[in-house]
Amino acid sequence: MVIVKGLIPVRDDLRDDALALIQTLASEARLEEGCVSYEVYVQADSPRVIMLWQQWRNLDALERHFDSDHLDDFLDRIPDMIDGEVHSLRFDVTGENEEEIEEAPPRFDVVLGDDTVLH
Repeated sequence: MVIVKGLIPVRDDLRDDALALIQTLASEARLEEGCVSYEVYVQADSPRVIMLWQQWRNLDALERHFDSDHLDDFLDRIPDMIDGEVHSLRFDVTGENEEEIEEAPPRFDVVLGDDTVLH
């Protein structure tokens, strides 16, 4: 499994537009073959920073995502909304026996209200 974490600082005045754009990207990416999870979070201590947490079955699936039209559209539209440095990390994850992990662990979400979810 491949995990990608991205932090995108966005302009305060364009935060809602950036969040909508990122949520559209996530919705489309979740439909891709090999996408295990594609989550969007707003950083609690800095609400202008949006975090993407992606889990892909393998590197081939992630590379197909990099070639997708919806990612190209996102990359064309997001630069004017960014305010600061974008950070991205990629992790290759294997099981205890060096086996590729095929499934994400089950999620237990707690809904607090006002569309706030704890994972």
